[in-house]
Parts: sequence; structure tokens; C-alpha cells
Amino acid sequence: MLQLFMTWLILILVLVFLWEGVKKTGYGGAKSNFRRWGGWFIGIFVLGTAPLGYALYTELKGGYIGANIGFGLALLFVWAYCALLLCVGLFLWGRYAFKQYRKK
Repeated sequence: MLQLFMTWLILILVLVFLWEGVKKTGYGGAKSNFRRWGGWFIGIFVLGTAPLGYALYTELKGGYIGANIGFGLALLFVWAYCALLLCVGLFLWGRYAFKQYRKK
């Protein structure tokens, strides 16, 4: 159960990192960025938390001893998803740093 909540927390932190990268590289104010990218981030969040919700449901419902393959696959999917989002966030932050370096 602790793995599930830690994975959820990591997903939230990666999404915040990605959101800040989008805000840094975007043009206009924060309101404009949310209007443009807010729906995408809500979709990304739902896509990432759906397997975690399923894993939580099966963990709470099933009281058997043994391997829970669904729980493992859900966590594996979310970890891979977090790694992909982290790579995109690092790309955005690198792009921002490059733009700042070129201004000087």
C-alpha cells in the first residue's frame, strides 16, 4: 500500500515539474498557459492515475496471499509513464536553459 501512495506522489511531483517547464517555455501569462495546456494536463493526470486506482481497488478488495500481477503491472506502467514524463520535463527545462544562455 505504501508503494502505491509513493508512486502517486512521484507522479504528482513529475507533473508539477512538467507544468513548471511548460510555464517557463510558454509565452503569455499563466492564465493563457492553463487555457492552452490545462486540459492536456488533466488528461495526463487521469491517464496516469487510472492504473493506480485499479491497483488500489484490487489491493483493498482482494485479501488473498500470493502474487498480485495486476498490482505489479499497474505500478510498472505508472513508473514507465513517470519516466517518460520526466524526460519530457527535462527536455523543456533544457530548452528553457538554452534560451536563457543564448540571451546573454
